[in-house]
Amino acid sequence: MSEKWFEDVTPLMVARCSYEATGINYSIFLEAEDIHKAALEMKGRDYHLEDVSAAHFSEGYLLTYHFSGFSAGERIVIRVLADLGDPNVPSIASVYQGADWHERECFDFFGIHFSGHPNLLPLLLDPEGESSVLLKDEKTRGDIRSMMSSGEVIFLKEGFNLLENPAADEGDAQ
Repeated sequence: MSEKWFEDVTPLMVARCSYEATGINYSIFLEAEDIHKAALEMKGRDYHLEDVSAAHFSEGYLLTYHFSGFSAGERIVIRVLADLGDPNVPSIASVYQGADWHERECFDFFGIHFSGHPNLLPLLLDPEGESSVLLKDEKTRGDIRSMMSSGEVIFLKEGFNLLENPAADEGDAQ
């Protein structure tokens, strides 16, 4: 990927990852509202969507989009955080048809709404039964920073601190 990551989107963070350790070349955090624009640019650069997944953390719902660039020979993950109280993220199903299934799965298991999705109906669960079955109670939700490593941060937007260690911040203040 080039130094200019996106034309119309400013990332919150970009990190170079160890492909040998993670299977990913770059990890990029975006504002949730920017995922559709980023998906359009990824498609324009000949990247293919592998999957979309979600996890429930104390900070919100972390959505992870894996992209493969066959001509570039690299894998990029884009992550967005959906609000805990109102998880709503723009759909990318109009850009990548395969996202339809993955977004519906995230809707089924976590209750995440994808605005602009053409058919956001339960996919795997009974529409009349229990939904959002993978939600964790407050006691069992971990925080994102304890569950993932950022890699070598090569760009950080001022104010983005989702992966910073709060203990380190407190130590700096003393």
